[in-house]
Amino acid sequence: MGCAPMGHILYDEVMRYNPKNPYWFNRDRFVLSAGHGCMLQYALLHLAGYDSVKLEEDLKSFRQWGSRTPGHPENFETPGVEVTTGPLGQGIANAVWAGTCREAPWLLATTTDTQ
Repeated sequence: MGCAPMGHILYDEVMRYNPKNPYWFNRDRFVLSAGHGCMLQYALLHLAGYDSVKLEEDLKSFRQWGSRTPGHPENFETPGVEVTTGPLGQGIANAVWAGTCREAPWLLATTTDTQ
């Protein structure tokens, strides 16, 4: 949760997105490289107005089988999650891929991702 202020500023003041249309073509992409910190991403999606993450149903069932909030973010489970990440460093490769396809995405990485 130490990255929460950075994530909040990105979602609140910097990134372009549409919670009602999570696959909007011109959206900014947020890639959470350290997938084990996905509770931050789920909380940000909830606060940003995404219907894919609801407080009562989804955040309370975090890391439960069949939940839309699994222990690592999965793009096929939770609209608003751009890429599935988990192993450290995987997010950087995904952000580079997204950056070659579109404008630069936003990447939140930890020091262990870059070693």
